[in-house]
Amino acid sequence: MSLVDALIQGLTAPVSEAQRAAYASPPYPTPPTLVAPRASVLGELEARLPADGDGPMTVTRVLGPVQPYRLQVRSLRRPGPFRFADAACALLAVGAVTDDGAETLRPHLPPSCGIGRQQVLNRLAADDITGASAAADRIEGGTGWKGHRDIAAALADRGDAAGFFAGWKRCAPAKDRHGLADLKRRLVEGVARASGWEAALALTADKRLGPAFAMHAFTAFGADVDGLRRVLAGVGALPELDQLTLLAEAVRQAAGKDPASDHPYLPELVDRIIAVDPATDRAIVRTRDWLLFSLWPAMGEQATLERARKAIRTPQYKRELHRLPRDVTASLRHRPAS
Repeated sequence: MSLVDALIQGLTAPVSEAQRAAYASPPYPTPPTLVAPRASVLGELEARLPADGDGPMTVTRVLGPVQPYRLQVRSLRRPGPFRFADAACALLAVGAVTDDGAETLRPHLPPSCGIGRQQVLNRLAADDITGASAAADRIEGGTGWKGHRDIAAALADRGDAAGFFAGWKRCAPAKDRHGLADLKRRLVEGVARASGWEAALALTADKRLGPAFAMHAFTAFGADVDGLRRVLAGVGALPELDQLTLLAEAVRQAAGKDPASDHPYLPELVDRIIAVDPATDRAIVRTRDWLLFSLWPAMGEQATLERARKAIRTPQYKRELHRLPRDVTASLRHRPAS
């Protein structure tokens, strides 16, 4: 029996309602008609696991998330009903099922199946944007925009603003605003990595982005605290909380793990965060407190920790700020084995 035949058998085999109900509860007895195809398909999935890494990105639902192949196989191994449609997508991701095989399977797959999007991801992995776009156009049910957003994500990560906006309308900007905002963030960060912060900042003048994404033009500085400070001082247009968020991330990266002392800029940064008026707005209070709390991994001086803790108003953050990172690590290292 070929792999495609085993998948079709698993998708179409008759299963009684009683067997289906039993399959959904412990001990999850596999219906007799599914035993052979399940074993065959699962064996193929496991045989295709890479020796290193997590394998290619896979998607099993047309509106679902993308995750590595290894995680998808782990999910399919779990007790309970075996999802043959999900397995088909994963096997397409690793080339065990071809595009022709996918077309043979398509009439037997549920509308929610993401096999069309998997074809998009496969074309993107081969750096075939044209083929990926054609695959996205073939997705039925009015959900092709998800495939086009996969393409937009790849273009955003490489900093290709022209390509990103060329497919803007196909991405259905009116749908899933949260997901669209993430794509915009990735685009600005991608342009910053590829072409520098000036190009990324200029891009936010486009009305499809806007100034709310300006802070992401500076994320490519990484742990370069001094470079980031100089640029932010020269730009001068970024709101204070956005500047503090960027600086806090840079200081955390620069501090490393369990620092023996404060980063040189940390005391001044803590002062700036404390200086934010906590009486102005509840959301600002939450952001201010979070920024102080988020700097804990960079703290090497007890006095700095105490200053941050005293200034924080959010009880859950205040309760947790007592010991420095290196002290917590030391206590864990010397904890008796159970």
